[in-house]
Amino acid sequence: MRFRQVALGIFFGLLLLPPLSLAYGEDAATIPAAYQPLIQRLAQEGFDPQFLSALLLDCRAEPIPSRMSISIVSGEPPDLYAQFLTAEAILSAKQFLQENSNLLGEMMKGFQVDQEVVVAILLVESKFGENIGKWRVIPTLASMAISDSPENLQGSYEKLLETDPSLSYEQVEGVAKKRANWAYQELKCFLKIIRDEEMDPLEVRGSYAGALGMAQFVPSSYLAFAWSKKGLDHWLVSKEEAIFSIANYLKVHGWKKNLSLAKKKRILWYYNRSQPYISTILEVAQKLKPESPRKVSKSRRVS
Repeated sequence: MRFRQVALGIFFGLLLLPPLSLAYGEDAATIPAAYQPLIQRLAQEGFDPQFLSALLLDCRAEPIPSRMSISIVSGEPPDLYAQFLTAEAILSAKQFLQENSNLLGEMMKGFQVDQEVVVAILLVESKFGENIGKWRVIPTLASMAISDSPENLQGSYEKLLETDPSLSYEQVEGVAKKRANWAYQELKCFLKIIRDEEMDPLEVRGSYAGALGMAQFVPSSYLAFAWSKKGLDHWLVSKEEAIFSIANYLKVHGWKKNLSLAKKKRILWYYNRSQPYISTILEVAQKLKPESPRKVSKSRRVS
C-alpha cells in the first residue's frame, strides 16, 4: 500500500462535487491553466478532486507541448516497418518463439490464435519488451485531451496554414476534437486502472499515444482484454500476460483457426488501423512458419 500512503490517501469515488475553486482551495491557482477545464470535466464525472489535484500539481504531470500539437497528415509510410522484416529481426522473433514454445502452445490451445501472429505483434509493438515507451502516460494523454482548447486550436491552425493555406479552421478543429475526445476517454480508463494499483501513476510510461506494456494496449484495451494476474506493474513486462492478452484480444474480435486472409486483415485492423502495419504483421508471421517438408526437400535437391 506504499503509494496510497505517499499520495496522502488519494482515492476515487462518486461525489457531490463543489466548484473548482472550493474543491482545490489555493491549489486551483497553481494548477496549470490548460488543465483546469480538464480537471473540472473529470470531477463532474465522479473523479475525486483531491486525487486530481495531487496528480496534476506534480511537476512530472506538466502539459507536453509536442503532444498538444495537431497534425492533419494521416497514414503511415510502408518503410516505417521495414526494420521488422530484416534477417536480424526475423531471427530474434524465431528465437522468442522457440524459447517460449510452451507458453505459446498453451495459448494456441486456449485461444485458437496463431502463435506466429502473436509473436509478430510482440516484435512490432515493443521488440519483445525492449521498447515499451518512455512517455509518462498521464501527461501524455492529458496533453492530448486538451489539444482542442481554443488557445491551442488557434495556434495550431496558424502554424498549419504556413504549410497548407487551403486549410480551414473547421478542418483543424474537427481533427483536434476527435483526437482530444479519444485521449480524454483513454485518460479516464487509465485513471480507473491506477486506482487499485500500488505503483506511482506518474511513473507509468508508455508510447507517445499512451499505449502500455509489451502488447502496447491503450488503457481501454487493457481494461477490456488484458490478462493480468498481479496488476499493471507486473503486466507491463510479463511475457506470459502479454501473449495471453494479445490472444484474448484477437479471439474476442473473431480470430480462429483457418481464417481467410481478408478476415485476418479485418481483425488486425482493430489492433492497429494501419495497412502497412497489418501487412508487416502477416509477412513476419509467414516468415516464422516452419517450412513444409516438401519445400525443404526441394531446396536441398537444388543445393
